[in-house]
Amino acid sequence: MVLSYQAALSILDTVANGQKIHRRDAQQQIPLQEAVGRIVASDIVSAESTPAHDTSAMDGYAIRSEATSEASERTPVRFQVRGRIAAGDDPRQVLQGLDTAEVTMSGIEPCVEIMTGAGFPEGFDACVRFEDAETVIDCDVSSTIVVTKPVPVNANRRLAGNDIRNGDVILQAGMTLQVGHLLPLSSLGIKSIAVEAKPRVAVFSTGKELLSQSYGLGRDMNGPYLTAALGEIGADVDFCGVLDDDPTSMYRHLQTVAGSGAYEVIITSGAVSKGRFDHIPDVLAQMDAEILFHGVAMRPGHPVLFALLPAGGTVDGTAKRKTAFFGLPGNPGAAAACFRFLVVPYLRALSGQTQEAPVIASLVGQVASVAQHTVSCNDKRNGTATHASSPDIFRHGVLQSTPEGMLTVQPSKDQSPAKLNPFITANCWIHLPPHGHGNPKLEAGLVECYPISAATTGFPLTSLPPT
Repeated sequence: MVLSYQAALSILDTVANGQKIHRRDAQQQIPLQEAVGRIVASDIVSAESTPAHDTSAMDGYAIRSEATSEASERTPVRFQVRGRIAAGDDPRQVLQGLDTAEVTMSGIEPCVEIMTGAGFPEGFDACVRFEDAETVIDCDVSSTIVVTKPVPVNANRRLAGNDIRNGDVILQAGMTLQVGHLLPLSSLGIKSIAVEAKPRVAVFSTGKELLSQSYGLGRDMNGPYLTAALGEIGADVDFCGVLDDDPTSMYRHLQTVAGSGAYEVIITSGAVSKGRFDHIPDVLAQMDAEILFHGVAMRPGHPVLFALLPAGGTVDGTAKRKTAFFGLPGNPGAAAACFRFLVVPYLRALSGQTQEAPVIASLVGQVASVAQHTVSCNDKRNGTATHASSPDIFRHGVLQSTPEGMLTVQPSKDQSPAKLNPFITANCWIHLPPHGHGNPKLEAGLVECYPISAATTGFPLTSLPPT
C-alpha cells in the first residue's frame, strides 16, 4: 500500500526530532522587541511576583475601609487628606509625616490621595474613587473628603502578587512569541529572550520552460510562493534558481548546495513524478540520498517525495547533520498543499513547536467522496507499485461566520491543482481524512480547517449577511 498521510507525518516527526540534536547550539539571545514572531527556545519562568507591592487600581483616596462601615447620607464619614502618593513614590515617606495620635484626638480619620499604580500605604486597605467622595475645603482642618456609603475592604486595590506569581511559566519552549506577550514579559523586567535559530532553507524550481519566455510558459509560480511562505513562517530562505531538465545540471546544482552545509532543508518543485523529464528521484539516487517516502495517499500532491541527503564525515566524533529534502509536485495547487501539510509540520517539529490545532466548521456544498480517489505511485522503499484508496483530501475554501456566530466553510468550486483563481478568495484549507480515520469526536457535517497561511494565528473571517 502507498504510504498514508499519517504515516508520512510520523516519518517527518521522527526525522525532525533526530535533526534537532544538531540545533542545540543554534539558539540566539535577542532583544525582546525584535523577538516577535520567533520561536521561544526554552521555558520562560518568572523570577518574581507582580505587582511587587499592593497598588491602587484607581485615582482616589486610600482609606481604612472599617471607618466607613456605618457611612450613609445621614451619617457621612469625614477623612482628612494627609498627603499624596503618585506612581513611583515611596508610600513610606508619606506616612512619616502622619501623627496617628494627633489624628485620633481630632476624631477625623486620615486618608491619602493616591494615583493609579501608586503603592498602597501601610495601614490603609481600600481606595475611594475621586468621583465617589465629596471634597470639602475646611480652613481649620485643611482639606477633607466626605464618604456617604460603606467601602469594601480592598476596594480598587491590586494586591501584591495577584497578577504573575514567582515560578509561573510565562511562555513555554516552542511557542511563537506574539506582540501581546511583550506586556507580561516587560512587566518582569525581561529585556531579551532566547529564541530558536531560523531554519535555513534553499528553494529550487524546475523546468526548462521557466528558463525562457517562449510560448508564454516561462512564469515561475512555485518559486515565489514557497520563498515567501517560508519567510512568513520564520525560515531563513534563499531562492537558488531554476533547475534545467538536464539530470547532470540538476545533480551539479543540488550537490553544490547540499555539500555547502549551509541549509537544513532543500525544497524543489516539479520533476518528481513519472514523466520523461522527472529526474529528481534519479538525481537523488546519484547523491546517495535515503528516500524515506515517494508518494503519499493525499490529494492533491500524491507524487511528493521526502529524503535525507548524506552529510559525510563527523564533527567532534558526531555524524554531521544530514540535509532534509522535499520534492514537491510541480502543479502549483499541489505544491501549496504539500508545503502546508508536510513541509510546515516538519519545520514546526524541527523548531520544537507543537502542531497546529484546526478550527472546526460546518461543511457547506458538495465535496467529492474520498472513496472515489485512488492513488498510484512508486514506493522507493521496496521497488513495487503500490495502490491505496481513500487518500487524505485537502481542499481550499472560504471560512465564514454566520450572524449567529456559527462557522461554516465552503470549498472553492474549482479544485484543479493547476487552477489558481480560487486562491484569490480562499482563506483556508479543508482537511477531509479517509473514511473512518477522522476525528471520532466530530459530528456529521463538521470538518477541520487550517488557515491558507501557516503564519496566520487566526482566520481573516468574513461575515455572512443575515437571512
